[in-house]
Amino acid sequence: MRSLPNIIVAGTPGVGKTTTCAQLLSLAAQASPRVELRHLSINEIVKERECHSGYDEELQTLMVDDDKLMDEVEKEIADGDGAGGWIIDWHSTAGFAVRWVDLVVVLRCDETSVLYDRLSSRGYKDEKIQENMDAEIFGVVSEEARDGWGEPEDGRVVELKSVEPDDIEENAERILQWVRNWIQDHGPKTNGNGNGD
Repeated sequence: MRSLPNIIVAGTPGVGKTTTCAQLLSLAAQASPRVELRHLSINEIVKERECHSGYDEELQTLMVDDDKLMDEVEKEIADGDGAGGWIIDWHSTAGFAVRWVDLVVVLRCDETSVLYDRLSSRGYKDEKIQENMDAEIFGVVSEEARDGWGEPEDGRVVELKSVEPDDIEENAERILQWVRNWIQDHGPKTNGNGNGD
């Protein structure tokens, strides 16, 4: 059994996933007691381990080989049976085994003008901006997460607003508190005298 939870931080490009993950890892490292979380950037795995079948010029993106990617992810997280503590940073939840992940955080930027500016500043072409804007407006990532891990009231999927810079710190703090609660709920049980069963 994992000693720390695995969490996917997902969302449309431009919603602040990587920045939120970095803030979360920083807070966890400074926490007392320290929480040993690790960042798993799926973008880096796709590029470094060549989990793609080429480049789509029109959409300015690598064409991900999902099977190869999930094989590489499985190696990293020990098929979900390892120590845990992975903060998985990716735009999608597709392909992830439900047993690998304890919480899915979907970041949302419902201010379309803010999201447009973020995507535009990355130099994305109009087609790619429109595709990502549509995905955000229609809640594609949230729907995908709910299909795998249940509705938000089931407690395994949470949507967090990620529009303003303050949202990033608040979201990171909220996720860290969730991790602390998970540790408390799933940590070693005692038999009344402080010894584990």
